[in-house]
Amino acid sequence: MDMRAFIGAALLLSTAPVRAAEAIDPLAPGYLLKLVVSLVLVLVLMFAIVWVIKRVGRLDARAGNYPMHVLTQMSVGPRERILLVAVGDRQMLVGVSQGVIESLGWVDPPLDPVKRGEGNPSFSEAFQDQLAARFGRRGKGGSE
Repeated sequence: MDMRAFIGAALLLSTAPVRAAEAIDPLAPGYLLKLVVSLVLVLVLMFAIVWVIKRVGRLDARAGNYPMHVLTQMSVGPRERILLVAVGDRQMLVGVSQGVIESLGWVDPPLDPVKRGEGNPSFSEAFQDQLAARFGRRGKGGSE
């Protein structure tokens, strides 16, 4: 094989990708359709993978069997709250404000969050008592 044939073959092979690139018109409707369909398929695949991972529970912090639950909360300001958190069989008071979570201490003995104190009625109970007093009917605790 002589040198001219070798150089000619090398030039022909090196310009083949350039010719192929020149043959593709990026504004051709077929090429744009193929590009859009490929992009949509990639996005659908990404969202499907994220959905499956969330359903399995790898991204959800509440998905595990953690022995910690918020039992009740009380608002003490526009952005401040006090939470009663059960951690296993113990309870802790936690203060939550904008950007800060602070432990207020353990509650010993643990409180039953379902029962309310006699001096602290719920809003609906207090509202019913006010309506009863206004219109002459007795509330739960009174006799008719």
